[in-house]
Amino acid sequence: MQSASEESIRAYWKEHREQLRQSETQRSTLTNTLLAITAALSALIVQQKFSARTIPLCIFIMLIGIYGALAVAKYYERASYHLSQARALTETLSSMELLGDKAYLEEKRTEHYQKFPRLHRVRLHHLWVFLHASIATYGASLLATCLILL
Repeated sequence: MQSASEESIRAYWKEHREQLRQSETQRSTLTNTLLAITAALSALIVQQKFSARTIPLCIFIMLIGIYGALAVAKYYERASYHLSQARALTETLSSMELLGDKAYLEEKRTEHYQKFPRLHRVRLHHLWVFLHASIATYGASLLATCLILL
C-alpha cells in the first residue's frame, strides 16, 4: 500500500500535468479563434474592395496578431512552469524508487533525438508565436493595401 507521502506527490504531479494540458488547450482555442476572426475579416475587407471603411478592420487584425503572440508566449511560460514542477516531482518519485528504470527512458529519448536530429531542436512555442506575428504582419499588409488604394 502506498504511503500518504507517495499519494500526495503523485496527486501533485497529476495536478501539474493537468495544468500543463490546460495551457495547451487554451492556446489552441485562442489560435483557432483568432484565425477564424482573421479569415472572416479578410473576406469582408476584400468584399469591400480595400476601402477606407476597412482600415479599422486591418488595424484590428494587426492588434489581434500582436495579442495572440503575447498570449501564446504567456501560455508557454505557464506550461513550462507546470512541466518543471512535474519534472521535479518525477525526480522525487524516482529517488523514492517508485518509477521504472531511468536508463531505459534516457535510451528512448536518445533514440528519438537521433531519429529527428534537426526537428527536435525546433521549439514548438516559437512556431506558435511566429504564426501570431504573421497574423499581425498580414494585418499590416492589408492596411498598406488599403492606404495605397485610397
